[in-house]
Amino acid sequence: MLLLVLLLLSGCATVEDRANSAGDRLGEAAAEAQPDPALPHDCRRQERSGVQEGEPLDVALIKTDQALGRANARVRRCAAWHDKYRTDLQTGK
Repeated sequence: MLLLVLLLLSGCATVEDRANSAGDRLGEAAAEAQPDPALPHDCRRQERSGVQEGEPLDVALIKTDQALGRANARVRRCAAWHDKYRTDLQTGK
């Protein structure tokens, strides 16, 4: 009977020890986790063409094409920033 009681008590201690150990590991992992940094301000900007009513169509097309070029360049810069961040995070830099 004594052996059974000791076995049951040791089993409870083992579960409690495992739970404490798991909690410790979770706490350590959370402490080591790095939050995502804020996006560069430029990545949140929106682009406008600046076309005014009554402007000739060729001028409107040029302005729109320039705005699209600026927006595409911003997407490339922000994607490069994000890719570098993820690479640095994986390599531990």
